[in-house]
Amino acid sequence: MEKAIHIQSISQLGSLAPGFSRVYFGSETCERLMPMPDELKQAKSFCAQNNLAFSLVTPFCTDAGIAKLKHLLPILSGEDELIANDFGALRLAKQHDIQLVAGRLLNKQARDPRIPSFKHSNELLEYLSQSQASSPQFLKILSSLGVKRVELDNLLQGIGTDLGGTGFAASLYTPLVFVAATRMCLLANAGKISASKEVGILPCNQECSQFQFKLTNPCFPKSLLLTGNAVFFENEGIPDEKELLARGINRLVANKTLSRPEKNQHD
Repeated sequence: MEKAIHIQSISQLGSLAPGFSRVYFGSETCERLMPMPDELKQAKSFCAQNNLAFSLVTPFCTDAGIAKLKHLLPILSGEDELIANDFGALRLAKQHDIQLVAGRLLNKQARDPRIPSFKHSNELLEYLSQSQASSPQFLKILSSLGVKRVELDNLLQGIGTDLGGTGFAASLYTPLVFVAATRMCLLANAGKISASKEVGILPCNQECSQFQFKLTNPCFPKSLLLTGNAVFFENEGIPDEKELLARGINRLVANKTLSRPEKNQHD
């Protein structure tokens, strides 16, 4: 089982815990957090010096995000991965000698943390544990784009996706499970009292590196974590490794660093 760690900033490189053989670098939800070319080169250099495999993570993109990506792709080599959460990014990256991976935002899953608390038939619960990668048609589309790996969230209701014998491999994120994201970031200008009533797709100072909010509601068995423009919840449980490998899941991606902002956390 390969073990990777997901980080978003250069500042996190110096504090990586031992035990990982791959670094995921970049934001999967916000194109404003995509690294500059010099930052990408610095991250790749660090990984090369420390014998770590490298994966660049990219978000769903507008034209502005695609324009940024065009400057990053030539920096990657054939040994590097691109974890793409946008079909436009995959089509663009197909023109380069890069290993392509369909990110977990592309691989749709039923991620609502309330699902296990509802009454379901066994058939419905099995259906809700699947992902788009359970569909041969979806895998055919990915294969046409040169993708051979897909990303999965560690669902509370279990993991039903089985890629054994498909020619695809899978990665499992833990402990943060993605729920939803929006371009209308609620943390933009969160440090300004005068901007408390401003909501929209606004210029920001990357306040997501300073603030995080824990959202609670009696209807939810898990607290939600608002980090930047995305919402997550934690699932600390990890399925049996043999079961994961049998389903084609041969990589674990630790992403707890995303839930630890540099300065303030608020309830």
